[in-house]
Amino acid sequence: MDDAVKLSRELNMHIRESEVYKNYLRSKAALLERPDLSKSLQEFKCKNVELQNNEGLDNPYDEVNNLFMEYDVLLHDTTVNDFIRAEQKLCRMMRLIYEGIADELDIDMI
Repeated sequence: MDDAVKLSRELNMHIRESEVYKNYLRSKAALLERPDLSKSLQEFKCKNVELQNNEGLDNPYDEVNNLFMEYDVLLHDTTVNDFIRAEQKLCRMMRLIYEGIADELDIDMI
């Protein structure tokens, strides 16, 4: 077990040293320099999650489309757009890492 913990710390270090993670931190810092944008993006994300998890919607496509139209100016802001892209790349990298760790492990996750 000690070897696995040691390797996980090494993996963490490699993630922190990756350009994907560094770019994420830079874009996050730029976003946080503009609290108005940061707050609006957080509101957008919360509303988007609510819509995605609301099974009682008659037409979820229209609701999501309306949300994106409502926040169109925000989502096309360069600072916000850069952050969203960096966040997506980091999440994609982390998903691949998690999949690589779990690959070929026979574990029942209930």
